[in-house]
Amino acid sequence: MNMLIRVMLIAGLGAVAQYHLPWWSVVLIALLVELLVGKGDRDAFFSGFYGVSIPWIALSAYIDVKSESILSVRILELFKLPQLGIVMVILTGLIGGMAGGIGSLCGGWLKALRTKG
Repeated sequence: MNMLIRVMLIAGLGAVAQYHLPWWSVVLIALLVELLVGKGDRDAFFSGFYGVSIPWIALSAYIDVKSESILSVRILELFKLPQLGIVMVILTGLIGGMAGGIGSLCGGWLKALRTKG
């Protein structure tokens, strides 16, 4: 299936799941989407990465703007990082993207294992 469709499925289903379930539910969503509709190819990681990082960046940017970067700056002070709200938004996207990418990669590996065996 097309990578754009997989990214949109992971983003949509992950957003719905995270509304009701813990944050790590998006990893399971990425795994299941890649296992059920993925090709088991090398693009599996990137479909999960983009499918999770794009919504997480959008939501964290929205929260950061609405709160006027108060929480972001305080968290960045703790870690001695530059005190700009965008740094926290990018870090959030990278961490979420890595989690989704690993989940999707595992789903791709399981799909490849299932089709070969």
